[in-house]
Amino acid sequence: MKITKTAAILLFFLSLMPFYTANAIDYSTMEMPQVQMIKLMSFSAEQESAVFEVNVYNPNVYKLPVRALSGDIFLNERLVSSLEANSKKSLAPLSTQTFTVPVKVDVDATLQSANDIMLSGIADYEFNGYMMTPVGELPINESGRLTADQILTLLQAVIFSQSQQLTDSAQ
Repeated sequence: MKITKTAAILLFFLSLMPFYTANAIDYSTMEMPQVQMIKLMSFSAEQESAVFEVNVYNPNVYKLPVRALSGDIFLNERLVSSLEANSKKSLAPLSTQTFTVPVKVDVDATLQSANDIMLSGIADYEFNGYMMTPVGELPINESGRLTADQILTLLQAVIFSQSQQLTDSAQ
């Protein structure tokens, strides 16, 4: 049986089809990544910054490239920070990854929130934003209440940062 050149080329491309479809991602069935933990690592009133460690779980069977993260952070309904970060990372499939996220903070709003927390003992947080992926914006809306340990960590960081700033300005 003699195969023509055109038929050979057609067979070659048909043999590659499984490789093309194996890399295709059905984004209509994609599940949203889940924020599992947010931990305050540091806070500086002087530098108007904070650093958070965030654990994110990707429930999908494929990696999910993250191009940007953007949003607003509220503490007891008060805007304390806005986040704009670019990324070249990908969330590995079916796994949890830890990201270090530096943010600029509104020190006055953070101090007012800390004051409210000391008076009420309640610290409700909310993050409204999105993660930019190759398929577009994935909305992220996380909210909850900080535990007593998390509240103490936040208050210690804020109070220590404020006292450090006062000490530095007195010298």
